[in-house]
Amino acid sequence: MRAVSQTGNNTKPNNKGSYRRRRLVMIVLACFMSWAGVTLWNQIGKLTEKGDKMSFLQQLREETQQVNEVTKREVVRLNDPEYVEQKIRKELHYVKQGETLFYVPKEPKK
Repeated sequence: MRAVSQTGNNTKPNNKGSYRRRRLVMIVLACFMSWAGVTLWNQIGKLTEKGDKMSFLQQLREETQQVNEVTKREVVRLNDPEYVEQKIRKELHYVKQGETLFYVPKEPKK
């Protein structure tokens, strides 16, 4: 029987066809990896853009909800005749019969 050497020194391809196949596979693999990298890069950019837009819209939503709550409270308070009278007197400077309105101008800010 013959002794078979398993040292692994024979790393070169046996023929040119095997070398060409490896080179072709490596080129195809490099092209695929390049395409995947570019696609991933574009998707990361789009995700960042969408995330920024979503955070802006969430902030806008929170502000709108706060305004909505304030408006709802105002509507409830407007059903109270005492509050309506107080608001008319303050904003429109109405007075009851026999009352005198004293107007004190505000001092200008420096």
